[in-house]
Amino acid sequence: MRLEGVRRGSTTLGYFNVDANNPITRTLSAPALRRDHGSPQVLAVHSNYIAIGMARGAILVIPSKYSAHNADIMDAKMLILGLQGERSYAAVTSICFNQQGDLLLAGYADGHITVWDVQRSSVAKVITGEHTAPVVHTLFLGQDSQVTRQFKAVTGDSKGLVLLHSFSVVPLLNRFSIKTQCLLDGQRTGTVLSASPLLFDEFSGGASQSAQGNGTVTGSSIGGMMGGVVGGDASWKLFNEGSSLVEEGVVVFVTHQTALVVRLTPNLEVYAQLSKPDGVREGAMPCTAWKCTTQSRRLPANTENMPAEVVERVSLLAIAWDRKVQVAKLVKSELKVYGKWSLESAAIGVAWLDDQMLVVLTMTGQICLFAKDGTVIHQTSFSVDGFGGDDLIAYHTHFVNIFGNPEKAYHNCVAVRGASVYVLGPMHLIVSRLLPWKERIQVLRRAGDWMGALNMAMTIYDGQAHGVVDLPRTLVAVQEAIKSYLVELLLSYVEEVFSYISVALGNQIGIMDQVDDLNSKSSSVHSEIKEQYTRVGGVAVEFCVHIKRTDILFDEIFSKFVAVQQRDTFLELLEPYILKDMLGSLPPEIMQVLVEYYSRKGWLQRVEQCVLHMDISSLDFNQVVRLCREHGLYSALVYLFNKGLDDFRSPLEELLVVLQNSKKEGATALGYRMLVYLKYCFSGLAFPPGQGTIPPLRLPSLRTELLQFLLEGSDAPNSRAGGGEYLNLYFLLELDTEATLDVLRCAFIEDEISKPDVSSHDSADANMELPDGNNSMAQSQNSMVQNTVDTLIHIVSKGISQTDGSPSNDETASTVEWPSKKDIGHLFEFIAYYVACGRANVSRHVLSQILEYLTSENHFPSWVSGDTIISKKREKQVLGLLEVVPETDWDSSYVLQLCEKARFYQVCGLIHNSRHQYLAALDCYMKDVDEPIHAFSFINKTLLQLTDNESAAFRSEVISRIPELFDLNREGTFVLVIDHFTSEEGSHILSELRSHPKSLFLYLKTVIEVHLSGTLDFSSLRKDDLVRVKDQSKAVEAYLERICDFPKLLRNNPVNVTDDMIELYLELLCQYERNSVLKFLETFDSYRVEHCLRLCQKYGITDAASFLLERVGDVGSALLLTLSTLNEKFIKLDTAVGSLVSSGSARTEHFSNALKLEEVSDINSILHACIGLCQRNTHRLNPDESEALWFRLLDSFCEPLTDSLNAGRVSKGDDLKTVVAESLESEEDEVAFIIEWRISKLHKGAHILRKVFSRFIKEIVEGMIGYVRLPTIMSKLLSDNGSQEFGDFKFTILGMLSTYGFERRILDTAKSLIEDDTFYTMSILKKGASHGYAPRSQICCICDCLLDKNSSSYIRIFNCGHATHLQCEVLENGTSSSSSPSGCPVCMPKKKSERSKNKSVLPEKSLVKGFSSRTQQIHGTTVHPHESNASENTYGLHQISRFEMLTNLQRDRGLVEIENMPQLRLSPPAVYHEKVQKGTVLSPAESSSDLARIGKQSKSKQPRVLKVKGSSLRFPLKSNIFSNGK
Repeated sequence: MRLEGVRRGSTTLGYFNVDANNPITRTLSAPALRRDHGSPQVLAVHSNYIAIGMARGAILVIPSKYSAHNADIMDAKMLILGLQGERSYAAVTSICFNQQGDLLLAGYADGHITVWDVQRSSVAKVITGEHTAPVVHTLFLGQDSQVTRQFKAVTGDSKGLVLLHSFSVVPLLNRFSIKTQCLLDGQRTGTVLSASPLLFDEFSGGASQSAQGNGTVTGSSIGGMMGGVVGGDASWKLFNEGSSLVEEGVVVFVTHQTALVVRLTPNLEVYAQLSKPDGVREGAMPCTAWKCTTQSRRLPANTENMPAEVVERVSLLAIAWDRKVQVAKLVKSELKVYGKWSLESAAIGVAWLDDQMLVVLTMTGQICLFAKDGTVIHQTSFSVDGFGGDDLIAYHTHFVNIFGNPEKAYHNCVAVRGASVYVLGPMHLIVSRLLPWKERIQVLRRAGDWMGALNMAMTIYDGQAHGVVDLPRTLVAVQEAIKSYLVELLLSYVEEVFSYISVALGNQIGIMDQVDDLNSKSSSVHSEIKEQYTRVGGVAVEFCVHIKRTDILFDEIFSKFVAVQQRDTFLELLEPYILKDMLGSLPPEIMQVLVEYYSRKGWLQRVEQCVLHMDISSLDFNQVVRLCREHGLYSALVYLFNKGLDDFRSPLEELLVVLQNSKKEGATALGYRMLVYLKYCFSGLAFPPGQGTIPPLRLPSLRTELLQFLLEGSDAPNSRAGGGEYLNLYFLLELDTEATLDVLRCAFIEDEISKPDVSSHDSADANMELPDGNNSMAQSQNSMVQNTVDTLIHIVSKGISQTDGSPSNDETASTVEWPSKKDIGHLFEFIAYYVACGRANVSRHVLSQILEYLTSENHFPSWVSGDTIISKKREKQVLGLLEVVPETDWDSSYVLQLCEKARFYQVCGLIHNSRHQYLAALDCYMKDVDEPIHAFSFINKTLLQLTDNESAAFRSEVISRIPELFDLNREGTFVLVIDHFTSEEGSHILSELRSHPKSLFLYLKTVIEVHLSGTLDFSSLRKDDLVRVKDQSKAVEAYLERICDFPKLLRNNPVNVTDDMIELYLELLCQYERNSVLKFLETFDSYRVEHCLRLCQKYGITDAASFLLERVGDVGSALLLTLSTLNEKFIKLDTAVGSLVSSGSARTEHFSNALKLEEVSDINSILHACIGLCQRNTHRLNPDESEALWFRLLDSFCEPLTDSLNAGRVSKGDDLKTVVAESLESEEDEVAFIIEWRISKLHKGAHILRKVFSRFIKEIVEGMIGYVRLPTIMSKLLSDNGSQEFGDFKFTILGMLSTYGFERRILDTAKSLIEDDTFYTMSILKKGASHGYAPRSQICCICDCLLDKNSSSYIRIFNCGHATHLQCEVLENGTSSSSSPSGCPVCMPKKKSERSKNKSVLPEKSLVKGFSSRTQQIHGTTVHPHESNASENTYGLHQISRFEMLTNLQRDRGLVEIENMPQLRLSPPAVYHEKVQKGTVLSPAESSSDLARIGKQSKSKQPRVLKVKGSSLRFPLKSNIFSNGK
C-alpha cells in the first residue's frame, strides 16, 4: 500500500495582502483635496502615524496604529501641517519622523527645511538659506533624549549639497539651537542620489513590534524594519550619557558611480566604498536599506570572569541599483559583500522585513521577497485596478543624469512599517501587508487548496516558514502556540472532504442501483470510494504524526471513519505508516481491532511485521502478548519478551510447549524458528532479523542461560520417542541434528569479548584481576561445553542401543527411529571437534567409538572431489584427537590398522613417527599425493633431528626414494636435494635418476626453470589445513620458512646447466611434453640445431621442427612442414561440418556454428603461424622467392575449392612422420602431395565449407598486402581461377580494391598538399624579392644627413622603413660595400643581445629557428607592424615549408631541436578550391599543379591575397579536399 500523505512543496498564495481601498486613498482621490493641496509627493511612516507631503506645501498626518496581527486602523481625522506666507506653496520633497514620532523633519522644493511638532501641529523650527535646490533627503540620526532633546539630522538637495544639523532643544522653553556642518558639497563628490541611516531595532532585530520607534523612510530607504527603527539599547540614555553603540551615526551615500559608507558621529570616518556594478544603466537611481541584527560568538573561557558567548551587532546593507542587487555585511567597521543577484526589471525600492528576508519593488509593479542569499521566496504584484505605468507610483524628477536628462526617483514614495510595505501613488496609497501565520493558512483554505493549507501549517510548525512576524522566536513556543489551531484545521479538512465524498459518490451509487449490470460497475465505484477515504486517512495520519497528536487520530478521526462505515479502510492504511516507523504505537482498543481484522483476512504475518516496528514501551504489553499467543505470532512474541523484558528464555519455553503439542508439520516449522532464534542469540544478533544487536556485555550470560535451558529436562513426553524425562535439546536434535549442532557451535565461539583489554586499566591490580576474570569466564564456558558433550554422549549411547538391531543400509535409514547412523555421525563429529580443541574430555570407550566412526565409513572413491574433501576433513579430525588425547587412552596398533584401511596416511605417519619408525612414516607420507608438503616437512625435520648414524641411514633411504619424490612434487624434491645433500650425493642422485626417465625429466625441468627465473613456484605444496595440529603445524611452518629463503639457498648452491643437460632435457621434453618444445627452443639458443631438428622429426613435433628450419634459413621447408598436417585437419573439418548439418539446427545458424568448431580453430592456428612465418621472412628474400612462399601458402587453401573428378580423400591412418620426412626430401609438387582433399559437390555442407575456406583465403590475402604487390596478387587469383566463377573470391577482391583505393587517395592527397605548400612558399619568396620599400624619412639614420638622389653614395632602404647611405654603412661596419648587409643599424642593436643568446647552432641545411612577435607599444611609442622584426624578415628567418621539413626529417634530422615549429597548414590554392567546389573530379594522374595551370587562364580565379605579419603567415582558406573527394 502506498503512503497517501500531505503533498509537500511551495505555495503561490498566502504571503502578501495588497489593498488600496483605505481611508487615505479615498482622501487623496477627493477633488477638493487635490484642488486645495495638489497631488501627493512624498511618504513617511511611523508606528503611530502616516505622513504624506503634498505638492502645495501641506503635510497630511494620519493617526494609524500599527499591529502585526491585524490590518492597519487609519483614523478618519487627520492633521494638515502647512506654513503661512510666501513659502506656503513650496512642494514638499522629503519628510522624516524622529524615533518618538513627535517631530517631523520636512524638506521643500525651494530649499528651506521645517521641523514640525506633530503633537502641537505647529512649527518648531524653520531653517532657510542653507539649500538652494529642492531638499530630497531628510533623515534623523540615532536616538534623542526626551530630557535634553539633543539630536542630529542630515539633509541633502538635488545639487549634491549634504549638511549635518545638530539640534539642541530646551524642553521647557521649546527653543531650538542649530549647528550646521557641510558634509558633501556636490562639486567634487557628485550628486547624492540616495542616503540611508543605520538605525537599530529596540529589541535587537527581534520580530516583536515596538510601540515606540521611528519607521521613517529617509533617503532611499523604505523605512523602518520590523518592530520599528529605534535605538540599540532597551532604555533611553538620560541626561548627558553618550551612546555606547559603535555604529551610531553610520550613513550610506550613493552617487552615480559609488556607494560611500561613513560614520558621522562623533567624528567623521569613512568605512567602505562600493563601486557601481557592471551592467547598470547610466543614470539609474539606486535605493538602499539597512538592517541591524545580533549574532552570538562563542569564546574560549580562559578565565572565570570571561563569558562563554559574546553578542555582536551585525548590520546588513542592501543596495538595489537598476537590475542589480547587492547585500553587504558591516561588522564593526568592515564591510564585506557576500550576495549578488539580478532582477527581471529595474528596482524602485528595497527594504528588510527581518534579518533573513529582503523586499524589492520593481518598475513593473512586482513585489519580490528574497532570502538574503538571493533565493526567491515569493513574488506578487502590488498594482491595483485602474492604475498602471506612471500612475502606479509617485516620483520626482529633481535629479539629472550625466547627459543632462531628468531621471525618475521613487525613493521618497515607498516606505515600510513592520511587515507592511506602503507605496504612494498620484491618487492612492497601496498597503502590501505580510500576512500573519493564521491568515496565510486561511487564505489557502478559502481558495480551496487544502493541501497547500496543510503544507503551510506543517511548514510553520517546523519553523521553516519565511516572514512569520507574529509568533515566538523559539520553535517549542511556536509549536505550542499553533498546535490547537492545526488540530482544528485537520478536523475541518476531514469533515469537509467526507461530506463531499458522501454527496458526490453517493449519487453515483444511486445511479448504479438503477442499472442492470451491477457487479462490475458497483465494485469500481466502491473501490473509488475506498481510495478517496484512504487518501484522506493518509493525510490525517501524516499530519497527526507530524504535529505529535496521534490521540486526535485514534479518537475523533477514527470515529469519523467508523461513522461512514470505513473502519477497515482506516485500519489498512495504518500498516504502511507503521512499517515506515512513523507510527510507533497504537492504543489498546485499536490494536485489538487491528489484530482481529487482519486475523479474519489471513494477514497475520503482516500484523507480526507491524508489531516488530512498534515501540514496546508505549504499548499495552499484556494485551499484545495475549494477542500474539492467541494468533500464533511467535516472532512478535519473541521480540516483545526480548525488547520489553530482556527475557530470552521465556519465549523458548512457550515455543517448546507449542512444539510438543503440535502436529508434525507445524512442529517442524516451529522447531526451525526456534533454531533460528537460538542462532541469532548465540551470535549476538537480535531476533527477528533487522532489529540490531545484543549488547556485548549481555552476550556471555545470555549464552549460558540458553544453554542451561537446552540441557534441562522436560516432563512432557515425546510422542515419537516414548515416555520418560527428555532434555529440551532432544526435541531439536530429533528435528534436525546437523542444524542443531551448527547452532550449538555458535554458542561456543571464542569471541573478543572475553579478551583482556589491559590498555584500558591504569593500575597493576586491575591488570592482575582482569585475566582472572577472563579465566573464570573461559572455565565457565568450557564447563558448558563439557556438559553439552556429556549430554550428547548420553544421547548417542542411548541411540546406539536402540539401533543395534536396525538395518545398516541407506535404503532403510529413513524408516529407522532417531537417531539414525547419519545423525550419530554428526554427533560424533561435533564431540570430536571440541575434544580436539581441548575444551572437552571423553572416555576411552567413547574415543574408540569416535575413531571407528571416522575411519570405518571412509570408503570413498578417490576420483570424487567432494568425498575426497570429506575424507581429508575426517583425517584432520583424527589427527586432532590423537594430538590432544594421551596415548594411554587409545591403542596405537588398532588405530594404525583402522587408518591404513581408511587411507589416512598422515595419521599413519604420525603413529610411525611416534614409534620412531621413520622409514615407515616416510612411506606413509609419500602416499599422500594430495598434500605432499607433509612428506617434505617430515624429511626436513628428521634430517635435522637425527644423530649421525641414524641420519646417514635415513639419508641413503631418502636418496633411494628420490625418483618417487620427484613424481610426488618436483619443487619440494629439488629444494631437498640442494639443501640437504652434497654435490657427490647430487651426482649419485642424477645417475640414479637415469634409470627413471620420467623423474629425470622432472628434475631437469626444475633445474632449467630455476636457471631461467631464479625461483620456483611452491603453490602446489601449500594447502590450508582444516584442523591445525600442534606439532605437525610446527614442522610444516618450519619447512615453509625454510623454502621462503630459497633465493639465499640458491646463491649458496648455484645451479649449472650444461649443453648436454639441455639436449637431454629436450629429448625428454619431446617424449613427455610435446606442446612445450617450441617454447623451449624460442627461449634457449645454446643447442645444436641439427640434433634438435632430428629429434623433432623423430617425434613428429611439427611446430618446433618448422621453427628450427626457419632458424637455419630453410623457409620453404619450414612452411611445407607446417602445412603437412593440413590435409588431416581438412578431413576432420569435413566430418565435423557434416555432423553439424545433420544435427537439425537452423540453416541460418550453420555457418556461425561452424566457425565455433574446434577443427576451425586448429586450422586457424596453423594459418596464423604460416602467415607470421611468411611475413617475418619476406624482407630477407628476393621478390620472386617471397612471392613463391606466399603463393605456396595460398595454393594450400585454394586447392580444396577447385573442382576435381577424383576428389579422393587421404585415409586417416597416414603416418605423419613419414609425410614429414618425405616432404623434406623432395619439394616437387609438394602441395599436390600434401593437400589431396577436395570439397565434394555432393557434400551436405559444401556451401558452409566454401564460406569457411573463403574466410581463410581472405586472411591470407590481407596478410600478403604490404609484402606482395597488389597487381601480382590479383594476377595470381585470376590466373589460377580464371576458368571458374569468382563467388568464393568476390569479397577478397573487393577488399583488395578498397585498400588500393584508400592508399591511392592518401598518396594523391599527400602529393597535393606538398605541391600546394610549394606554391605558397614560392609566392611568398617572389613577393619578397619583387616588393619595393619607401623610406619613413628623408634623413639617413646614421649620419642624419639628407638622402639626396644626387648624392655620390648609393642609398639602402630596409623593409623596416629606415634608410642609410651605403657609404655610411661601410664606415659604420668597417666592411666593403659589396659585402652582404648586416641589417638595419637602428633595429639591429636592439636585438643583438637576443640574437647572441638565441643564435642557432644547427648545421647547414637544418631547420631554422623562427621567432614571431606582435605589435607592441612601449612608453607611448608605437612600433609599426612593418617595423617589428625587421632583422628577421631580412636575415633568412623565412617561413619553413612542409616539403623542407619532410625532407629534413627523412634525412634523420628529426631529433634536432626546433623552436616555434610552424603548424602545417592544410590550405591548397584558391584555384584548387574553386574547381573542387564546382564538382571537378580529380583523376589519379591529375594533381593540384594541373589545376593551377588551368587557373592561370582567368584572372578572376587568382589566389586570394596573403596576409603577412612578421614571420608568420595566415591563409584564410578552407580546405575541402577530404570532404569532396568521396
